[in-house]
Amino acid sequence: MISQPARLTSASWDVSLFETVVATSINGVVALDDQGLIRGFNDACEAMFQYHREEVLGHGLFVLLASPHYEQYKAYPSAFQSPDQATTRGTGREISAQRKDGTVFPIYLSVGESIHQGKRMFYGVIQDLSEMQHERAMHAEERAFLAAIVDSSNDAIISKTLDGKITSWNRAAENLFGFSAAEMIGTSIKQLFPADRIGEEDEILEKINRGIKVEHYETVRLKKDGTPIDVSVTISPICNDGGRVIGASKTVRDITEQKQSEARLHTLSNELHHVARLSEMGHISAAIAHELNQPLTAVLNYTNVAKRLISLNGDPQKVIDAITKAGDQAVRAGKIVQGLRNFVEKRDSTKALEDINAVAEDAITLGLIGVKASDVLLEVRLAENLPPVMVDRIQIQQVLVNLLRNGAEAIPGGEQGKLTLTTVHGEGGGVVVRVADTGAGISEYVASQLFQPFVTTKPGGMGIGLAISRSLIESHGGTLTVSPNKGGGSVFEITLPTAAP
Repeated sequence: MISQPARLTSASWDVSLFETVVATSINGVVALDDQGLIRGFNDACEAMFQYHREEVLGHGLFVLLASPHYEQYKAYPSAFQSPDQATTRGTGREISAQRKDGTVFPIYLSVGESIHQGKRMFYGVIQDLSEMQHERAMHAEERAFLAAIVDSSNDAIISKTLDGKITSWNRAAENLFGFSAAEMIGTSIKQLFPADRIGEEDEILEKINRGIKVEHYETVRLKKDGTPIDVSVTISPICNDGGRVIGASKTVRDITEQKQSEARLHTLSNELHHVARLSEMGHISAAIAHELNQPLTAVLNYTNVAKRLISLNGDPQKVIDAITKAGDQAVRAGKIVQGLRNFVEKRDSTKALEDINAVAEDAITLGLIGVKASDVLLEVRLAENLPPVMVDRIQIQQVLVNLLRNGAEAIPGGEQGKLTLTTVHGEGGGVVVRVADTGAGISEYVASQLFQPFVTTKPGGMGIGLAISRSLIESHGGTLTVSPNKGGGSVFEITLPTAAP
């Protein structure tokens, strides 16, 4: 407990200047006489130190301080009488203070000197730094936490100035590019750019200067050894407290394997489509000779008729008719061969405006090769004035051939089934192609999985035809579905969008 000094009178101390200072201050303010003893103690000081002013008046400033500053300031009161004392007056510093309950806390103390009515007086302005110190600690902890996140990230995280100078470089950046942080910090980010992409940096910085974030930008960068890598880059502006852009933060992700996987998948997809066409070709190859034998036999017969008529000086018009019919059959055989060649040809997808009815008619020729008319009754109903569709003709034919052959094979042997191909206008626009059969049908369970790879109802089937068929239709923006046929069997329905005007 501090011993109480005698109460001071206004004659011994003029408090008017102190009251003026206190009136305009939100900080703690103490008034000191020329011996360094406390003569004034404002309300902010009472709240800060938990002392009532009567408990500290007449004591040295040191009574408010904690070690080691208590011992240091205890010797100061007598020094206040020295005009050249500079260690106490006119300076500010952070020191440790102590409340009445013994709690130690940081303060900023600034002691000033003034002459009032011929008397020297001193005043100390005290700012409680507890909250600021707590905020500093919190900010330091947050910065350490964020730094740990950045350093442990699997993505390369780089910061740079607005002129492209690197200011930070995390561990993932070292692993990705092969440069250490010491090698890169302070250098230009452009050394990571291929020669043909240097201009990208100026475009990126121009957007960053305008506060625009660049997200998931796919490009190419160079490793330390010059190896190019595919990367996805996200660049965000870094702003100061005033909102002004002062730099940029860049996150770089290596997508080389992703790009290679996409390329492999594209190649495998093309190969799989080609295999599917060859598989279909395998189903119909045994019937090719039979199918071609009909027009070739007709050609032979018509040419023999023409030869006989010529030798007998027959009617010239009949000769011309026989030769013309022979030519028509040769054209028919050529179309069959060309259709088969196009069907199994390995090539990239090429879309063009097509008449869906013409595509369907060509598919019928291929899809029913080898199917006896006595086994399957084919009904074709093609709507008129259908709008053109933008499709790959061979791919759509591949789907229709697969559906037609599946439908024919679904009809039990020894029975005459019916296969129906219909084209109509779609209800919501576009065109619809339906292939319906009167076969054994498909259970609800099988139908729910029918378009998954390796699901089949045919003995020895691969189970990829319908999966590929759906993927081909969906690549055209359409759909392929299956539903029960009212008369027994199944109905496969293809919807395709019409071409833009």
